[in-house]
Amino acid sequence: MPEQITPDASATPSLPAPRDRDLPEDPTDVWERLRNGFTLTVNYEHPSVARQLKRYRQQQDYFDLVIDRAQPFLFEVIEQVEQRGLPLELALVPFVESAFNPDAYSHRNAAGLWQFVSATGRSYGLEQTWWIDERRDPMKATGAALDYLESLYDEFDQDWLLALAAYNTGSGNVRRALRKQKKITNDHGYSRFWELKLSGETRDHIPRILALALVVDNPKEHGVELLPIANKKYLYPVTLSAQIDLSLAARLADIDLNTLKSLNPQYRQWATPPDDSRELYLPEKESARLSKVLLTMDESILITFDRYSIKSGDTLGAIARKFGTRVDVLQRANSLNGSRIIAGESLLVPRGEVSDFSPPNIKNNDVSKIAPTSYTVRRGDNLWSIARRYNLYSADIVRLNNLSDGEVLQPGQRLLLRNARENAVSTTNSD
Repeated sequence: MPEQITPDASATPSLPAPRDRDLPEDPTDVWERLRNGFTLTVNYEHPSVARQLKRYRQQQDYFDLVIDRAQPFLFEVIEQVEQRGLPLELALVPFVESAFNPDAYSHRNAAGLWQFVSATGRSYGLEQTWWIDERRDPMKATGAALDYLESLYDEFDQDWLLALAAYNTGSGNVRRALRKQKKITNDHGYSRFWELKLSGETRDHIPRILALALVVDNPKEHGVELLPIANKKYLYPVTLSAQIDLSLAARLADIDLNTLKSLNPQYRQWATPPDDSRELYLPEKESARLSKVLLTMDESILITFDRYSIKSGDTLGAIARKFGTRVDVLQRANSLNGSRIIAGESLLVPRGEVSDFSPPNIKNNDVSKIAPTSYTVRRGDNLWSIARRYNLYSADIVRLNNLSDGEVLQPGQRLLLRNARENAVSTTNSD
């Protein structure tokens, strides 16, 4: 049986107050929506939760970073959890699994907000190819993760903590632990999870989710300020009937390319896949703008590069002649220092006039623009988009400009940026 730690009274968390059943149906803030949907509260009293709560107390930098990442996606995650009638504590799993980073990649080759390994992702319908990795798609990965969690919930006698443990360590490990634990006492109504001999990582993982729920329930008590996130849809899908260059899509939508990529982290290359229709997720105005333009555009101009699979015996010169381009253009497009190419790998081949050629921006770690001293708000701007453009935290901009909670930015409004953080802290959910 895992060691039981009894914290002193000062470390014992305050449990959430009973919810008023007459609360408004539609909270204006996602944090309040989360609080109203927490249902695993009996397990908040376990001593292991109090121990993990120390990780989050007064960790404002951590919350600023993670909330900035979560802002575009958290509403959609909550929406999917709530539509299925599941405990809203499940919406906090990506905070613990990946620090809400869609690009997170673990040493076990798990990827995305929900940290799917490749095989499990495929078994739940998440496509993984040269072009796309849907484990990094916040919308599709959320649906797949909830499907997986619901199946584990049924497998483990409708015990959510056991389901979460199996999600973290594998159902086989949890079944073995249950078989070894001959007698389980449940005097306090706790989940059976607490008495199992599981790995240290898993024994810590579940109380971290519950401790985070306590912080969300009463952030001030734990020395944290949660930047408000409006309880409304932020991302709108644009259905694509053909492959499109992401740089072109950004120009047509009038949105920064890095922002478009951060909202659509599933696309691994410079364009969407060529084989079938896809979706791009954008804020409402940009989504409407791109949808309108695409209705009248010639699909043949939506792609500015071809992908060529290198064959044995190919040379850059031969490939250049085949496509009517030049060796130096192929070198620039593919960041090649010489002429060596490898069979089985791919080359980008620019279409059209080479004089008008500029290399595609295909890396996910593009350097953000240096923040100016001040910034004038433009139509369609919000705190998240401005912070993302200059690699800042929304919370820092709020504090530097003495903005009130939930304040809507107005075109022409001047914001100070220079004293905000110049570089976001690189944070992982390491122990």
